Amino acid sequence: MDLKLRRDAWQTHPFRFAADLVTKLSKRVAQDCSSSGKSLTAAQYVDAAMSRYLPATIEEQLALAEEFLLSRETDVGTGKQASHRVSPEVYAIAAPLANDLREAGHARIAVHVYSGALDSFLRDLESEGPLGK
Repeated sequence: MDLKLRRDAWQTHPFRFAADLVTKLSKRVAQDCSSSGKSLTAAQYVDAAMSRYLPATIEEQLALAEEFLLSRETDVGTGKQASHRVSPEVYAIAAPLANDLREAGHARIAVHVYSGALDSFLRDLESEGPLGK
């Protein structure tokens, strides 16, 4: 609803996620479109995931990245990039994130932070089941 009401306030930001999460996200959006009869987009899910799980501080971001990496059996690699329109609140944290991590000596960790947030969100959705009408 926020995207419709404040459309001009939402900005596009490039996110890089683990490739398997991009596939999982796409499938979940398609399933929820079918089960709810609503026209949904991946950007809405990314914004919701980041709103709920993306920490504002570097310390918390590093903890999320570590938790995500420890939960994986395979290397994430460089991830897969896609740009999504997000709310001003998410953009305020996401836009400086990669550079803030770089300045703190943790370059190339943003993919793990973003993936950790998206993975947590998708796991929560999975436990709730399909989106209803």
